[in-house]
Amino acid sequence: MHNVPDKVIIVAEFTTNHVGDLNRLRRMVRFAKESGADLIKIQKRNVDSFYSKDQLDVPYTSPFGTTLGDYRRALELSVDDIREFDAECKKMEIDWFATVLDFESFVSLQPFNRHLHKIPSTISDHKDYHAKIAEHYKGPLVVSTGYTSSDYEDYVQKTFRENETVYLLQATSAYPTPAQDCAIAVVRHYHALSKKNPKIIPGYSSHDEGALGCMMAVAAGARMIEKHVKLGSTPWVHYNSVALDLDTGEFARFVRDIRRAEMMCGSEIKEIKASEHHKYPVNK
Repeated sequence: MHNVPDKVIIVAEFTTNHVGDLNRLRRMVRFAKESGADLIKIQKRNVDSFYSKDQLDVPYTSPFGTTLGDYRRALELSVDDIREFDAECKKMEIDWFATVLDFESFVSLQPFNRHLHKIPSTISDHKDYHAKIAEHYKGPLVVSTGYTSSDYEDYVQKTFRENETVYLLQATSAYPTPAQDCAIAVVRHYHALSKKNPKIIPGYSSHDEGALGCMMAVAAGARMIEKHVKLGSTPWVHYNSVALDLDTGEFARFVRDIRRAEMMCGSEIKEIKASEHHKYPVNK
C-alpha cells in the first residue's frame, strides 16, 4: 500500500474554536505545533447560503447576538483571515487543510494550494456537491462517516474513485459520543477494506472524550486521528465538551498517548524482539 503514511497523522481539529479571533487563532497554531500535531484543520463555509433563513434565525445565545446566524457569521473566517492563519502556519512549520462545506468556499481556498480537503459528516447527503468536488479536485480527500451506514463507503469509493487517496474516517455524530457508540471496530473494517482498495487509508475522527478511543483506533489500524482542540472552556461554542485544551497541556498529553499506542502496536509482521529471552535454557 504505497499511500499509507509512515506514521499516524494527528490532526488538531480547530473547527471554529478560534471564535473568529485572529490572535486566539495564532495562539492555537503555536500550541498545536508545540503539542506535536502533524496537521491543523479549520472550517470554511458561506454561512448565508449554507443555512436557510429559518435556521439562521433560530435563537442561539452567544456574545455575538441572539441567533445562530449571529454566532455563525462571527465565527466564520474570511479569506483575509485565512491568509493570516496560513502565514502563521508557515512560520510555525505546520501544514493545514480545511473542511469545505460548499463549492464557493472550495473555490475561495484554491489560491492557498491545499493538498488535502475534507468532506465532513455534516454534508454526507450533499451528493451534488460531492460530484462537483470529484470533478474539480483529484488530490487526497478526508471523508468522515458520521450519521451514515455501511453503504456510504461504497458510495465514497465510487464517487471519489479518481482521487489520489481517501482517508476514510470512522465517526459518530454525537457530541460527546457514548462509549457504546464509538464503533472502533469499523476502523478495523476500513483497515481490511484498504487491503482491497489501496486508495483507502483508515482513520478515526474522535467525538468521544479523552484518548482511549483514539488509542484503540490506532490499534485497529487508523493512520489518521482527528481530535477537537480549544483554548479554555467556552460553553457557548459548539462541541466544547469534546475538545481538548491546548493551553493546559491536555492535547499534548493526548499526542503522547497516541504515539505510545502507535509504538506499542508495532508491525503486523511477527518477529523475535531484542528484549525477548527464554526463561529456561533450550534443550539441544
